[in-house]
Amino acid sequence: MADYGGGGDIRQLYGVIIRDKAKTADKDTLNAYRIVASDLMHGASKEAAEDLQGALADLEKAIQAHW
Repeated sequence: MADYGGGGDIRQLYGVIIRDKAKTADKDTLNAYRIVASDLMHGASKEAAEDLQGALADLEKAIQAHW
C-alpha cells in the first residue's frame, strides 16, 4: 500500500475508520469490515498491524453484540 506523505503506513487510518463504523454498522457490514481488515494486515508495518489487530478485536466485540 502506498505511503502518503508523512512516511507512515496509510493502513493506520483504517483502524480508526473500522472502530468508528463498528459503533453503528449492521452485522453484515461488520463482517465485511472484518474481511477487509484481515486483508489489510498482510504486509502492514508493525505499527499499522498492531492498530488493525486492535480494531479487529473491537470489531469482534461489536459482531458478538449483534448475535
